[in-house]
Amino acid sequence: MRFFETVKHGNNASEGGAKRRQRGVGFFEIATRVCLFAAFAPVLYWLLDSLSQSQQLRDAIIILSAALVYFAIDGKISFHKPELAKSSIALLAVSYVLLIGAKYMGMWGAIAVFAGLSAAFTALGLACTNKPRYAYAAGFSFFAFAMLSLFIKLFDMPLRILAGKSAAWGLSLFNKSAFLVGLRGETPQMALMVDGRPYLVAAECNGFGIISSCLLLSLAAAVFRKNINWAGRALVVALCTFMGFLANSMRIVSITLAAPIAGIKYYDFVHEFFGYLFFIVAVLSVWFISSKAFAITRPKRGASVAEF
Repeated sequence: MRFFETVKHGNNASEGGAKRRQRGVGFFEIATRVCLFAAFAPVLYWLLDSLSQSQQLRDAIIILSAALVYFAIDGKISFHKPELAKSSIALLAVSYVLLIGAKYMGMWGAIAVFAGLSAAFTALGLACTNKPRYAYAAGFSFFAFAMLSLFIKLFDMPLRILAGKSAAWGLSLFNKSAFLVGLRGETPQMALMVDGRPYLVAAECNGFGIISSCLLLSLAAAVFRKNINWAGRALVVALCTFMGFLANSMRIVSITLAAPIAGIKYYDFVHEFFGYLFFIVAVLSVWFISSKAFAITRPKRGASVAEF
């Protein structure tokens, strides 16, 4: 009888130790999440503020989120309670190193902070999903989105100039006299002169929303799919990004051709109609191109193209 009591006591002790270790691991995971949120809270606030101020960024993040949801469904991604493995812990360590070292990197510090935040998101994805490639696709795409948010003002004027010049060339195909001119004022502006009519090339005309949406969509698909060489991935992403630029140029050409026919009364409708039309066309084209390009890539022997 005493022997059985001793065994029972030993089993209870081992179960109690296991429960204490489990509680310790749970506390460690909760503390990790709290520390991560506290460390990156200012960066997250800046990103949310940027989203609230830019419709183009909101369009891009909506397209990226929709793509990740589709990949999760199509790839049969299952989510579970976070479990920190070696890969997750390593990425968390990298995220903290980048965050702490950012203040010593000068002008590169902002990029390091966003890289650290992306590493933290990737670590969280690795801890919550059964497919590592999905976590890497989400983390890498988020980093690209963060970089676009950081440099959106830097890209504004060059993209406006490119959009205006490409639209002028497109209009010349319709025997239209079109050229780009600069406008004086407190802030630099430019207008597209078409048969003597001025069309302001504003910040909304730079195509940043279409281009960034196409870039993020193709980038997420390129990272997520297996059995594709990196040169092929880069080529598809570059082609899809160019598709976004081309769609924006076609949008400007269509607006300037339709505006004189519709008149001033319906100009806003024409502007919005062609804006949404070419945005949808660009996104669907990018989805078709990336899907076909990745599908026809020859997999390794014994592997399936649909494998994730």
